Amino acid sequence: MTRAAVHRAAAVCAAAGLLGASAAPSALAAAHKASGPPIVIGLASPLTGSEASYGQSNLKAVLLAAAQVNAKGGVLGRPIKILQWDTKGDPATGVAGANYFVTQNVTAVIGFFNSSISIPASAVLHRAGIPMVSAASTNPKLTEQGFKNVFRVCGTDNFQGTDQALYLYKVLHVKTAVALNDEEVYGEGVSQYFQQEFKKLGGKILLSEGVSANQTDFSSLLTQIKALHPGAVEFGGFYTAAGLMVKQAAALGLKTIWMQDDGTIGPEYTQIGGKATVGTYLSSEPAPQNLASARTFVAQYVAKYHSQPTEFAGYYYDALMLIVHAIQVAKGTDHAAVIAALAKTKNFPGVTGPITFNAQGNNVTATYLIFKVLPNLSQVPVWNPVTGRSLPA
Repeated sequence: MTRAAVHRAAAVCAAAGLLGASAAPSALAAAHKASGPPIVIGLASPLTGSEASYGQSNLKAVLLAAAQVNAKGGVLGRPIKILQWDTKGDPATGVAGANYFVTQNVTAVIGFFNSSISIPASAVLHRAGIPMVSAASTNPKLTEQGFKNVFRVCGTDNFQGTDQALYLYKVLHVKTAVALNDEEVYGEGVSQYFQQEFKKLGGKILLSEGVSANQTDFSSLLTQIKALHPGAVEFGGFYTAAGLMVKQAAALGLKTIWMQDDGTIGPEYTQIGGKATVGTYLSSEPAPQNLASARTFVAQYVAKYHSQPTEFAGYYYDALMLIVHAIQVAKGTDHAAVIAALAKTKNFPGVTGPITFNAQGNNVTATYLIFKVLPNLSQVPVWNPVTGRSLPA
């Protein structure tokens, strides 16, 4: 499907997505106490480390979904059990988790958050024939491997990077930019697609540079960038480096437009960068709080955990519900049958909107918005690439 077709589909399905968060659970088995051996689903996410705030929220969303399924009698009369694995944001640890899930013969896996982990881990699960649903890994390579067992609920970096370039060039009329990334698969991917589209539009990349994801002092690089007088700086990576960069840039008097990616959505970025983040932009899938279809999910999550879900939590909730639905359609937990059921998913009523998988396993209705940080440090959508219209801040 072409980008235009995907966005047309997203625009149509977005309206359908306003049906409410309770649609998916209503299809579960009639309420009675689940019995028999549990159906084990693997969940791999960074539960500790620099991305733990995402990982913990992802886990909570999956546990919430499992609790709701079990309260309605489980699936096929059997309870859902979540087998957790902490990837720590480390590829070797994540791949070890994939091998562990194989030894446990789990029915399916939700993971692995980071694209740098999901891509090699998917090969392990592919060899074992175990279904995998990614709820956060956005690098296109994940579903370009030809693995029929791999599915993705969220969007991909080619759309995200392209939308960043379109907004900077077409809306903010930026003609020159510096492109930075954290040298990880995810950050590099977003930045790569940004640069391709920005140059295609007529923009000029003054500098393209990678930095260590664990780097904390960017003063030398920022001083170099300041001398280039770029119209914007685009960064592909996560909130820690992004927040530190913006804060240090302000201290150095580097005045430019900043564009980040969905690794920076959430309070951590603004907590680290403080007032320096005000006025910066970021591209992201809509957070649950931005979706009418997720209102019930957000209320349930807050009631259970007394905190707000992070950006990807809704996608993790949907991933579990999709697997449950596939097990029902397959009438069992046979891996091949569950994979076949997932592949046939059309307009599944997720809390993040309707979900339809194409032949590659990508969700064709996923889309991105451009957000801006306001003086109160909130991040609000300001542009929808599907409609091309600016949104009220």
